[in-house]
Amino acid sequence: MILSSGQAKAERSDARLNRERILAAACEVFAEQGLDGEIREVAERAGVAVGTIYRHFENREALLAALLLETKRDLLDRLVGAARNEQPETALRAGMRSFAQVCERFGSLTEALFAGRLENLHGGHAEFTEILATILKRGIDEGVFRADIDVPAAVSMLEGTFMSGAFLRLARERSFQRAADSIAELFLRACRRASAEEPAT
Repeated sequence: MILSSGQAKAERSDARLNRERILAAACEVFAEQGLDGEIREVAERAGVAVGTIYRHFENREALLAALLLETKRDLLDRLVGAARNEQPETALRAGMRSFAQVCERFGSLTEALFAGRLENLHGGHAEFTEILATILKRGIDEGVFRADIDVPAAVSMLEGTFMSGAFLRLARERSFQRAADSIAELFLRACRRASAEEPAT
């Protein structure tokens, strides 16, 4: 059967909407149940048949990989936008808050991610390292941050702080947003250039 252009467009639109519903449902299920979440549960919440999921994603790993990749792209877009349009301090705060929001939304899946159980599915975080380094270097060039900052070490420390169980423990005690803000303030205090009223020691 040959479809008209209108019918083909409608089918593509339906397929796109199904994919979006599946990913949203997968995020909910895996956030609640971790890696033990069942595809059948994802299908029920998405309002589609199990077979529809497998038409979009070959297996559970492919579904998880797509979920992680889409989230990673969204987070990168937000961080790049902040890096381009905001002052260095504001950009760093925005990036940390965005990351905390993702961790909160992912729930149990965050623990699996931090434990390295999904390392082969999300392609690493080299892009984030590069953006964070760029923001720090811009802050140094603009005189906002100290000139003697070891940028690779600072980025490594920041990534290590967030990609660890310590961040999750702090978030459970204070909320994800407050935990991110507390870490951001501590990090920025260490990075700020001393003002004339606050002589360097």
